[in-house]
Amino acid sequence: MKAVIFDIDGVLLDSFEANLKFYQNLMTTAGYRPPTRKEFPALFHLSLMDVVKKLTGSQSEEEIMRVFKLGESREVDYPIELLNMPDGADETIKILSKDYPLGIVTSRIRNSIYEAPRLAALKKYFRVAVSYEDTDNHKPHPDPLLLAAKKLNVEPRECVYIGDVENDIKAARGAGMKSILYSKEKIEGADAETSDFKTIPTLVRNL
Repeated sequence: MKAVIFDIDGVLLDSFEANLKFYQNLMTTAGYRPPTRKEFPALFHLSLMDVVKKLTGSQSEEEIMRVFKLGESREVDYPIELLNMPDGADETIKILSKDYPLGIVTSRIRNSIYEAPRLAALKKYFRVAVSYEDTDNHKPHPDPLLLAAKKLNVEPRECVYIGDVENDIKAARGAGMKSILYSKEKIEGADAETSDFKTIPTLVRNL
């Protein structure tokens, strides 16, 4: 492998609680019923735009954009104090950066990529970050990963993508990349899997 690319939500960040509270506050502020904790897992890995479309149920582009802008502008506060990183993530990123160019591919909007202070402190180790705004197609479509590989100046087949859900694995496969599943769940199709962030450098070297 010549490059390592990470997802954010569920990989670099444990953001479930923060995202849940954010969308509950956003929908309440916008005048809609907020998602329950039971409903939220189905929404967790979607982009802000897709969550807004699902939770508003609106067919009006103007209304969808109104609610989207409330979230995008952070007019409704995002609770960054609820964001956490996996044990050993800081050191793992530093170790990997010595041997590989690193990138990020996420469905997050651009201004939210580094809003977690611990991740912001590691920004210098990531050469590229591809966000929701950067492509017309989004995961599981391979376009975001292909764009990251292009920006890293590395062939897709020489990259590995680290994700936590099936759409991440599908996107990597579609891009011709290797994939590592970072999750306690079992999902078919990944080239390697782990629930211990600190083991990622070894898995990358063995691909």
